[in-house]
Amino acid sequence: MAIVLLSETQWHGNPRPIESWNSTVYDDAVSPIQYRYITTSAPLTALTPTATIDVAGPAPLVEFTIGGVWPELTSLDITITRTDGVNGDFTTTLFSPTLQGPIDAANGIAEAINAEPDLTANNDGETVIVSALVPVTALTITVLTVN
Repeated sequence: MAIVLLSETQWHGNPRPIESWNSTVYDDAVSPIQYRYITTSAPLTALTPTATIDVAGPAPLVEFTIGGVWPELTSLDITITRTDGVNGDFTTTLFSPTLQGPIDAANGIAEAINAEPDLTANNDGETVIVSALVPVTALTITVLTVN
C-alpha cells in the first residue's frame, strides 16, 4: 500500500485569520482512482500517521497531537490513567474507518473519549485535549502508540 502526496496548497490572508493547507493524497490500496483531500493547520511533512504526547500529566488536562495521513484500519492504542476515579484506566484501541487526515482522526478520537462518564475531550485541529471530570483529579497518558 502506498499513499502519495499529489499536491499541497497553502491558504492564508483576509478574511481568514489563520493559515491552512489543503493536500491531495492518493491511496493505491483503495482503488486506482481514489483521491482524498485533507485540510490541516500545517503542511503534511510526513505521510506516516503519528501521535505525540504534548502534556503527559499527571494533570487535570492532558493533550496529544495527531499528524500525518491515517489509512483505513490504522490503529491508536491509548491508555489514560485516572487519579481518584472509580472507572479505572481508560484503555482502548481506536481504528481509522477510512483514509483520513489528522483533523478527522483527532475528531474521531475525541468522540470516542467523550463516551467515558468522567472524561471529556475536544480537539483544536490536530490536538486532542482531554479533561478530567469529578471525581477524577488528574490524568496521565501512559500509552499512545500508532500501529
